[in-house]
Amino acid sequence: MARTERRRRRHGPRSRDSAAGADRRARESNGPRLRIGLTGATGFIGYYITEVAEEAGHEIVGFSRHPEEEVPGVVEMREFSQPEQADYGNLDAVIHLAGEPIFGLWTEEKKRRIFESRVEGTRALVRGIEKMRASERPKALVCASAVGFYGDTGDNVVDEDSDAGFGFLSEVVRNWEAAAREAADIGLRSVSVRIGFVLGEHGGALPLMRWIFRAYLGGRLGSGLQWMPWVHVRDVARAFVQAVEQEAFEGPVNAVAPKPVTNAEFTETLARVLDRPAVLPAPAFALKLAPGGMGELFLNSQRVDPAVLRLREFDWEFPELEAALRDALPEVDPGAGE
Repeated sequence: MARTERRRRRHGPRSRDSAAGADRRARESNGPRLRIGLTGATGFIGYYITEVAEEAGHEIVGFSRHPEEEVPGVVEMREFSQPEQADYGNLDAVIHLAGEPIFGLWTEEKKRRIFESRVEGTRALVRGIEKMRASERPKALVCASAVGFYGDTGDNVVDEDSDAGFGFLSEVVRNWEAAAREAADIGLRSVSVRIGFVLGEHGGALPLMRWIFRAYLGGRLGSGLQWMPWVHVRDVARAFVQAVEQEAFEGPVNAVAPKPVTNAEFTETLARVLDRPAVLPAPAFALKLAPGGMGELFLNSQRVDPAVLRLREFDWEFPELEAALRDALPEVDPGAGE
């Protein structure tokens, strides 16, 4: 089966508004061809990173607990059951995505897996690279992170220079990024990409939200006044690849769209795109009763500014929420509302 057809069956065709821009960027790219290791290559964001990297002329070497799995666009798969023992040879950089999914009931066991998979998993990866001869190590580690770093910031605008907040997610991210920074101690350039609320057809929370709204059960969360730092999955992938390509990237990078919205605005836009009402709000008190404090996922307000991406003249494919939603929801007309 052709590689393109395998991709379409698993993830769908390339984003409808992005193909022309991707082809243009591929033609304009005059940087060296890079060989990039990618943990989490079989996942939602990993697929799009592979696509973007391939468009730019790079090669992706995937790392997985199931290296026998064929992944479209990946030139080689390597074992990742034990990150400290994995083979990181012949790579220019490593993108590290692997970790326990945030979504799901926050039992104490779930929270333990969330913390350890990110913090101890990243630390083990760095130890694995440290075992290599210095001249043979990758030059950069670009590690996933999250805007949960900031905690609940209300209406205050925060950027990469802002302090960490409070709560479980903030604690996880602070320790996660500290583990990634250990790569700098062994000579690698270390970047932590703080990901916002990702919009994409085949992963994240949007497919569930689509089902809820299609069933006429959608509505704002709590007051709806909390800010949502959203981003289209293609722009997340491009931020990771650009962070690999450009040595100017170092430290935290907010991977969010340049125009944040409140939850009420997000809800109204999603309802309009899906042609459904948004009349069943979820009360804040009920969300606060969710196990393990997971209400912070829905109620924390984070007005996040992507200052580093602006500084590096990042060109968002989807700076507007409605266009991003129409691209990520295959059943709607991408041209409507323009």
